[in-house]
Amino acid sequence: MTFIKALQVKKMIQKISICIVLLCCLGCEPKQPEALGTLEWDRVNSRAVASEVITHVSVKQGDFVSKGTLLLKLDNRKVLAERNQIKAEIEEAQWLLKELEAGPRPETIAEARARVKAATAVLVNAQVIYERRKVLYAGNFVSQEQRDIAKKDFLDAQSYLTEQEEALAKLLAGSRLEEIEQARSRVQGLQSRLQQLTLLLADYDVTASRDGLVDSLPFKLGDRPQEGAILATLLSGKRPWARVYVPEPYRSIMKPRQNYKLHIDGQSSPYSATLRTISSEASFTPYFALSEKDRSRLSYVAELDLVDEKADSLTAGTPVQLILEKR
Repeated sequence: MTFIKALQVKKMIQKISICIVLLCCLGCEPKQPEALGTLEWDRVNSRAVASEVITHVSVKQGDFVSKGTLLLKLDNRKVLAERNQIKAEIEEAQWLLKELEAGPRPETIAEARARVKAATAVLVNAQVIYERRKVLYAGNFVSQEQRDIAKKDFLDAQSYLTEQEEALAKLLAGSRLEEIEQARSRVQGLQSRLQQLTLLLADYDVTASRDGLVDSLPFKLGDRPQEGAILATLLSGKRPWARVYVPEPYRSIMKPRQNYKLHIDGQSSPYSATLRTISSEASFTPYFALSEKDRSRLSYVAELDLVDEKADSLTAGTPVQLILEKR
């Protein structure tokens, strides 16, 4: 009798255990699939245009700045000196262009005429002497050397007169069109260089290109960052957005501009979000290198814009969970 009772108790315990398991299974709902990620803000980086010393820092991390606010300054003395030199060269080139366009002054032409007249007189006198020496040489009154000296003076006077006449003709013709165009092109080239240096000089004052929060200032006063180094990073935009990794089975059903729910760590209620983009390529491993079973483990980067205004105060890096639904 005792054995039969023990057997009945054992069967009763087994039934109770089965009931408990069934009740637990009925009471448990399968976990809803989700995509994990983090909150992000638009990051705007300001970079160094040259490797120069930081001479001034106007802001600190955590400051909210408006577009155009001065963040920091780089030493601009080198580019400033080059710009001043270009200004001086432009002034010189402009005066030369004006001189070419105006042509020679009347006084310069009169001076050239006088030189031609004087050279003509010298030639006439040299010719008279030479003719006389030839006659005297024929009568053996002067030596051949004396005759040759007179001939040389005559030929030199001819060459000098020709040179002065050509110089006068050049002045009377005025500046050549080619010379004027060359001078004008030089002025334009120098002015373009000046404009380029002016724009470059403005970049030595690093300013905020958008409204935003100063997230980082990697360098301090007196540092000399490398050319292209990030000098300041701003977190910009109206509110943060979410970057999540969507499992492969849900990739094909997610479309841009669809609405979703995001759970954000530390927040009691979900946030509304709109899908901005979703990557067409899987992260890490190419899909064609995987089997059908393995492809379900792939993930695709998706970006979602938060719609709720209460998201304005959320910080970057906060973990989020995107609720995935079959649609």
